[in-house]
Amino acid sequence: MSDEPATATFLFTDIEGSTRLWEREPGPMQRALARHDAISREAVSAHRGRLVKTTGDGIHAVFDDPADALQAVLALQRALAGTEADGLALKVRCGLHRGPAERRDGDYYGPVLNRAARIMAAAHGGQVLLSQAVADGVAGRLPAGAALLDLGELRLRDLDGAERVHQLQHPALRAQFPPLRALAATPTNLTQPLNSFVGREREQAEIRALLSRTRLLTLLGMGGIGKSRLSLQVAATLLGDYPDGVWLVELAPLGDARRVPHALASVLGVKEDAGRSITDALLAWVHDRRLLIVLDNCEHLRGACAALAKQLLLAGPGVQVLASSRDVLQVAGETVYPVPALSVPETGRGHAGLDVDALARHEAVRLFLDRAGAVQPAFRLDAGNAAAVAEICRALDGIPLALELAAARTRALSVQAIAARLADRFRLLVSGDETVLPRQRTLRALIDWSFELLSGPERLLFRRLSVFAGGWTLAAAEAVTAGDGLDPLDVVTLLSNLVDKSLVIMAPAGTRYRMLETVRAYAAEQLADSGEDPAVRLRHLRHHLELAETARPQLAGPEQGHWLAQLDAERDNFLAAHRFSEQVDDSDAPGLRLMHALRPYWINRGELSLGLETALALLARPRLAARDAARCMALFGAGQLSFLAGRHPEAQRHLEECLAIARETGNDAIVARVLQPLGMTCLALRDEAAAARHLDEALQRAQGQGDEREWASALNARAMLHRLQGRHELAEPLCRQAVAICRRLGDQENIGVGLLSLAMVSLSLGRHEAAQGMLREAAGIAQQTGSQPLLLGALEVAAGLAAALGRWADAAACYGAAQAQRREAGLGRDPADEAFVDGALQAARQALGADEWTAHEARGRRQPLHEWLQAIGSGSGAPAAD
Repeated sequence: MSDEPATATFLFTDIEGSTRLWEREPGPMQRALARHDAISREAVSAHRGRLVKTTGDGIHAVFDDPADALQAVLALQRALAGTEADGLALKVRCGLHRGPAERRDGDYYGPVLNRAARIMAAAHGGQVLLSQAVADGVAGRLPAGAALLDLGELRLRDLDGAERVHQLQHPALRAQFPPLRALAATPTNLTQPLNSFVGREREQAEIRALLSRTRLLTLLGMGGIGKSRLSLQVAATLLGDYPDGVWLVELAPLGDARRVPHALASVLGVKEDAGRSITDALLAWVHDRRLLIVLDNCEHLRGACAALAKQLLLAGPGVQVLASSRDVLQVAGETVYPVPALSVPETGRGHAGLDVDALARHEAVRLFLDRAGAVQPAFRLDAGNAAAVAEICRALDGIPLALELAAARTRALSVQAIAARLADRFRLLVSGDETVLPRQRTLRALIDWSFELLSGPERLLFRRLSVFAGGWTLAAAEAVTAGDGLDPLDVVTLLSNLVDKSLVIMAPAGTRYRMLETVRAYAAEQLADSGEDPAVRLRHLRHHLELAETARPQLAGPEQGHWLAQLDAERDNFLAAHRFSEQVDDSDAPGLRLMHALRPYWINRGELSLGLETALALLARPRLAARDAARCMALFGAGQLSFLAGRHPEAQRHLEECLAIARETGNDAIVARVLQPLGMTCLALRDEAAAARHLDEALQRAQGQGDEREWASALNARAMLHRLQGRHELAEPLCRQAVAICRRLGDQENIGVGLLSLAMVSLSLGRHEAAQGMLREAAGIAQQTGSQPLLLGALEVAAGLAAALGRWADAAACYGAAQAQRREAGLGRDPADEAFVDGALQAARQALGADEWTAHEARGRRQPLHEWLQAIGSGSGAPAAD
């Protein structure tokens, strides 16, 4: 949060005609701009203002007191009037507005800023305009000799209502100016919308920049994404750039492609002449004019719109076209701008401690709050409803129309009730407003409109793609959706068509695709109605099972990082495949194989609860009741994950049954493998004799079978028992041997595990410098692979190292960070590490005392994770205090 006042006065300035000056006299303009910048900075700082940033050829500044702002602009204008070099005088226009605004990362955001910029845009060079809010704030406190001239209400170029505007008058300032650059000053048929425009500051700036270098710009996006409203908002801000007007052609109600030229002619007032078509009349009319034509909702008339746009651009060099469509026009010279959804809150692990202020910064939340407040004036965002509002915005993908339909429901439902009913979003989100187009009255109708424009093969691919959760690659689409009427060779073309028609989103890198969840829900309904659902989902399961089984051996090798990243991208698809596997009764047990293949991944990513939930669900299936290899595999997975989660009695029960079945069936490989987690579990349950027995047998079997990876793991496990018993001199050679084996195998994660064990041994033996080197390498591996267990181990060893060096505060902070991450990941701490941490930090606790320890521990919990990794890697041990 900022220490700025809730209400401030904002100044925007701009040099009139700067583009022309840069083109004609670049050298003098460069020198003049330098003088302008110096004068502006001096005027702002001398009157207790703060320069926020430069804005092209102007500035943006903020003042606590509007009287200071007025003094600053007066000083700025007087200083500029007295400086002219190279025959170049700069005429600067200024706009002032006052109100609350949000401060973030050193900048300010919100409608107050937009209004201040619009007031400035209405002024002429040398003119200072201020809003009524500023005039009220300086009443009785004007600079000496100054007065305010009331210019009346002005319709600003942001389509957001009129503003009473005043001109600052002073003997040193020019007094007479042409009419203000208001909305009414430019020919247009743009109308003022009935509600406010929320967010999209970045998109507006990007679209304006594109229009400065292209003559045909298409805003592309699915229905309801806000293309029309965004195009109108941008067009309104550009009125001053088009002396012959900004003209909107609304095509949605039009059903006949032949009527497109007539629709534009009607807007422009162009009449058809005898012997000449309406298109010819239009081309003649635009020939020597400079205007912006906004073609709204082109998708169902795409060919006619494309043809007319091309003819207009060829006929008139001063014509520009801003189109909005769900499909590209495919005209030479067309620039396409994909309109994104509004920003939504990230998915969290829970709602505890949700930051209401941070939540309200997301555009989707801002829009929902604005529209909900319109139908329910008492509605406010607070700690009680923040989680539900965040869930609504996420579930609706930040689609503006969907959010507006949901907000309208707050008239009769709580936000919690709305969030709970979004599984049936197509029935819930219906508008009673009969003044809007039918396709905008329900969420379903919105997507129906796009679906009905698809060809048969496009519809087939569209519905089949709904089985993917979280996105897909081209190869996955070809493997899963092809067949049964869809040629694999056609998938790439059809997928490209769906991207062009805004029903599929391609990631910036071009390697993955996804659907917005609302679109995917619609496509899933189509798939269910088609009867294809089971067959397509089975192909989806088979494809992702093959990927998981291919990746599994690579997760313990030198390519671990690459394969983990691949699995990260498919996380949601794996969960969807597992859910469907419950309905499959195949002899090859795909669900069990998927659980087994993904178990190392869930462990690495700290997703123990997901992995364990999967394993327990498998064990509950009737077909796994038999004491065979399949049940043995499921028990091993459940047991290992239960141990890592700190659920030791459950782990012992699963692992002992697994061991018994493995011995009964003569499965020596599983016997050797299960003995390690079982020995560790016994250790956690303080049965050291059973632990030693199991771990010794595990070591013997792994060595005898020649499995180096299992041998290294068994060495580490046996060393852990020595560490717990305080026999560090016996643990050390086992750890070193394990690390050597893993280096030979290129097993990065287990190199890190062995190094951390060796570091704890070294610290226990007083070898601090050696421990620090091992810690740095292990932290580097954790950062490279993203391994949660390694990261937690590194934090705890860093805490122990800091304590050993007498850096008590860092020790407490490292421990706090580790505890926070453990709770989030659900990872327990094994008994040997627990003993190390408790012993290493005892002195730090005593030295700091309870209150100071708690304060530093809390600091550690607040520090961002990437800062910890950087600090440990650099050897500083802990990030700088916040």
